[in-house]
Amino acid sequence: MKAVFVAGAILIASADISGAETVYRYEHGPSAMCGIHGGGTADFLRQVRASLRQAPASDRFDLFVGDDGVTQWVFTKPSEKAYPAVTCRWLDKDSQGHWIIKRKIRCQADRAACDRLAGEFATLDDQLRRSLTDKK
Repeated sequence: MKAVFVAGAILIASADISGAETVYRYEHGPSAMCGIHGGGTADFLRQVRASLRQAPASDRFDLFVGDDGVTQWVFTKPSEKAYPAVTCRWLDKDSQGHWIIKRKIRCQADRAACDRLAGEFATLDDQLRRSLTDKK
């Protein structure tokens, strides 16, 4: 598993990272994230759990990493206020060929909790983008 994270870190560190783009849908969307179609958070979790490696979890989230080492799925645990919620983050290229961080979030909790969670992930994405830009 460490090799996957190292390979992903090398890929990200060599990328020209511009801004993060987040698609956030409260309650009923998106139904397709990172190439997986799901009817809800539980359906996404079932499919991701069956096809991806689980990384060490925290007390708030379950984390899964794609084979590419840079696609990450995060699911809130039942103790989290924004439960149930799922997010997928990946790298993509913009029209100029620069790498960008993208994220989709589906949150089925109350609006305030979902908004806080989306803000927390946006802050993490900005921190990642800044740290990678500083390494150049």
